[in-house]
Amino acid sequence: MGTFKELLNDRSKALIFQGRKFTEGDTSWIGGNAPSYFDHQKDFQSIYGSKYYFLLTLVNPLNPTMMFTIFYPKDYDAYLENKKYPNCTILLVEHPLYSESSEEVFTNPNMKKYAIGNYEVINNDTSDNKIFLVKFGGTPLHIQNKNFYSKELEADSFEFLFQIDEQGYPKDDDFLQGNYPFSYGALYIYAQMNNEGITNPVVGYWQYS
Repeated sequence: MGTFKELLNDRSKALIFQGRKFTEGDTSWIGGNAPSYFDHQKDFQSIYGSKYYFLLTLVNPLNPTMMFTIFYPKDYDAYLENKKYPNCTILLVEHPLYSESSEEVFTNPNMKKYAIGNYEVINNDTSDNKIFLVKFGGTPLHIQNKNFYSKELEADSFEFLFQIDEQGYPKDDDFLQGNYPFSYGALYIYAQMNNEGITNPVVGYWQYS
């Protein structure tokens, strides 16, 4: 795989992930139930359980003992009106590796569980020609390339970490019923980098065409 330097320092490489049917042994997924880590987070459940859906969980490819889990408000207007850092209402939680919960506290009934498959290493400059569900490292592929979205992040020393692109959702008819949560858009995750480590990951913003 690409090294931290290649992915997040000189950004010459990127990892791309595709969605596919879930099979036993897959550790990253979209749709379905949240990781069982959140079964034990009662304060988190009480604050967000009735207001948020689980979107996906991705094992950190640079540290496979940890994963990034993303939740978004059930109310579309709540995240449409608060779409960028520091007021973005889409949540990202970094936590140890857990399997899927049997509880449906955060489950979107319209989104079936699919796997986020193994990554492919690509040269960053070829990513424009690729359809993907997740791109980790390299540089972001924007729908709207405007400094408006990232200037506060950059001022606080955040750098691009990965993005989720709805163009790369599984095409199977049973994956998603109804509208795409982000209007056929993309989410951009940023973090602070320190001594080849990733700290304070956040959903920086989301965009749609």
